Amino acid sequence: MLRSHPRSAWTAGTLTAAVLAGSLLSGTPAPAVSGDAAPADAYAFTAKLDIGNGQRACSGALIDPYWIVTAASCFADNPAQPTTVPAGPPTLKTTATVGRTDPTTTGQVRDIAELVPRTDRDLVMARLATPVTDITPLAVATTAPAPGETLRVAGYGRTKADWVPDKLHTAAFGVNGVTATGIAITGTAPAGAALCKGDTGGPALRGTGSTAQLVAVGSTSWQKGCLGSAETTRSGAVGTRTDDLGDWIRFLRSGTMPPQAPGVLRWFLSDSAQSNVNTRATFDFGKSPMIPLTGNWDGTGGDTPGAYDPTTARFHLTNSLDGGPATIDLPFGEPGDVPVVGRWDGGRTSEVGTYRPSTAEFHLRHHDGTVTTFMLGDGGNWKPIAGDWTHKGYDTPGLFNPDTATFYLVNSDHDGDADTTFTFGDKGDTPVAGDWTGSGTTQVGVYHPAGSVFRFRGATADGSAASVSYGDGGFPVTGDWSGSGKSTQGIAVPGR
Repeated sequence: MLRSHPRSAWTAGTLTAAVLAGSLLSGTPAPAVSGDAAPADAYAFTAKLDIGNGQRACSGALIDPYWIVTAASCFADNPAQPTTVPAGPPTLKTTATVGRTDPTTTGQVRDIAELVPRTDRDLVMARLATPVTDITPLAVATTAPAPGETLRVAGYGRTKADWVPDKLHTAAFGVNGVTATGIAITGTAPAGAALCKGDTGGPALRGTGSTAQLVAVGSTSWQKGCLGSAETTRSGAVGTRTDDLGDWIRFLRSGTMPPQAPGVLRWFLSDSAQSNVNTRATFDFGKSPMIPLTGNWDGTGGDTPGAYDPTTARFHLTNSLDGGPATIDLPFGEPGDVPVVGRWDGGRTSEVGTYRPSTAEFHLRHHDGTVTTFMLGDGGNWKPIAGDWTHKGYDTPGLFNPDTATFYLVNSDHDGDADTTFTFGDKGDTPVAGDWTGSGTTQVGVYHPAGSVFRFRGATADGSAASVSYGDGGFPVTGDWSGSGKSTQGIAVPGR
């Protein structure tokens, strides 16, 4: 459902507050993107909303297995007053169809059970009665849109020729203006692209494919060129920003889990090193003062959680991402040791080890029960990591000095100096390691507690570092959750 703009809301192509707050919506179903038909299976996270058994139609975006973000005006009694939508179940029965870019495909249909609206903009989070599976949710951007930027908007609304196309369409829109809560956009490709009825709430995206991020959702439009529209001169549309709502969105998404018990570790895992969405799994495993860790404990599939209790010197490991009790309980090391995990013998199965700060010694446990011991570093607060630093087929340890942000890596298990030394990150960071590109060689990374930012060394095509803000405090973890060959990030947060 799209609204039309009053002329006074626009000044020299710049978006003004009146566009975002004024009465701009008609009472009929909202507009859609009059652009190109989306390729099959592309933009599968885009949702088609049926409100009141055909009374209204809108678009939206799946940003979590349980949550869709869309425009609040889709649910308002008076669409011109989108901030009046009450929280709770929708007044009209509403269903969301996700993953159906073409009417010949199946997609997944879910009832919307709850609405959580914003009071400062035309936006609502819609909770699904049951989660959507096998469709990767869309990541939410954390960087503000800028004038001159080009975004791609997707929606299921009308086109220039069809009243109810049922097929997803997309088009490129240039950003003309930005306010604290919205953006002004104009269609650029194909020529004459517009938002039409049915496109309200549709996602405005930065990037494509697995790197796509949600920047805004459609709110209002002049609807020039849309079937049934009388507008012939004025063009452009308004979107509602989402990039600044990360904390609010994370808070709502965490609410779909049962209440977290004090001290229990809640894990949030992402399938993309460029995504701030926990697209893979959320579960509880371990409890403070256990230290979270990950590995492939049975040599099949992907990495799964573990936790080391430094008070009892025991590893607690599980072979699933479902949480619950440990399936492996392994005593190793001494109280006060710090855990480290690697493939000391090669192959796919991970082995455990510890670093003993009091003696600066690594103790690495092999499959046959034997232990390799050697000295490295200065102990103290130095943090152990492990990886295949030179593509040799097995892992060796390393250390990170958080006081100087310096890494010390060895290519074999030996006493003495490190084989490779370099600085990366900032003082106080926490080290991580993984194969960010799927090359078979491990790279290092760091987690910066301020802002919950991961930085991955050598993660881009040109070898430079990549960064992503993920989570909101806690213990950083990395792993190949799906068995794809690439490592991504996660967070384990103790309950309070």
